[in-house]
Amino acid sequence: MSNPFRRPYKVLTPAPSTLVNGVIVDGEMVESQAYFSVQSIKDTQEIESLEAGRRLTDYRRLYSDTKLQITDDFDMAQPAIVVIDGFNYEVKHREPWQNGIISHYKYYVVRKRDG
Repeated sequence: MSNPFRRPYKVLTPAPSTLVNGVIVDGEMVESQAYFSVQSIKDTQEIESLEAGRRLTDYRRLYSDTKLQITDDFDMAQPAIVVIDGFNYEVKHREPWQNGIISHYKYYVVRKRDG
């Protein structure tokens, strides 16, 4: 079923990291496309419990049929990245809404800032 509120976005999913001579080597990024409804989060109360001790300034709520990778998926897993308006947003939280009526996933993502 197509959803008129969802648009295509680029997704970068890291392959599993490996341990080589005691050093963690990041896996290659695998590029794909998924459809999301993207919403700004204006009330920070709903995400206060996600990252204790960090100040997050640009976060979004996403809805999709696609299951994205998060750090809890397997040992040394790195979260997927969704490219929104040319900026990389890291998936911080995934909530499955698999009710059998309109099953989907709800995500919280935060803009990655280098440096």
